[in-house]
Amino acid sequence: MPEPFKEWKVLPHGRLSPVDDNILTATGDIPMPIGNMKRRMTVVRLRDRRLVIFSAIALDDEQMRAIEAFGQPAFLVVPNDHHRLDAKPWKNRYPTLQVIAPAGALNSVEKAVHVDATRGDFGDPDVKLVTVPGTRNREAALQIDGPNGTTLVLNDIVGNIRGASGFCRLGIAHDGICR
Repeated sequence: MPEPFKEWKVLPHGRLSPVDDNILTATGDIPMPIGNMKRRMTVVRLRDRRLVIFSAIALDDEQMRAIEAFGQPAFLVVPNDHHRLDAKPWKNRYPTLQVIAPAGALNSVEKAVHVDATRGDFGDPDVKLVTVPGTRNREAALQIDGPNGTTLVLNDIVGNIRGASGFCRLGIAHDGICR
């Protein structure tokens, strides 16, 4: 895994796409010695048009303008200690962002960026930050309630690893390692 970036560095990524009325997502690649690793960022618009950025990815200028047209970045959720690659560049770009990370990931995340809180209240009853039980407080998720139902934004707790077999295909691994 690369060291967390200090400056805005755009890696290969796709375009933002809607998940629901107030939810956008984009995927990207992290070049690794054994091949690219996929990652996903989710952007949630609150009722007051502030944005929650979950698992940030530095995007190109066109996609960043689309995010800014969608709303005002206000919260940056670093959902665990592995998803901090672009946290500092996002904080540099939007200095008023409130950075949130789960308590169990705090020490690792703080090596990349200052964390303002280990719990989040976004001031919107439809969007809740949850620390996932059973992760030793190391994994955060979002619950978004909307007119089309509930959307759960998860991170490494569940995965879809293409080309893997057995439990690894589901993203379930012993000690975080698929064998």
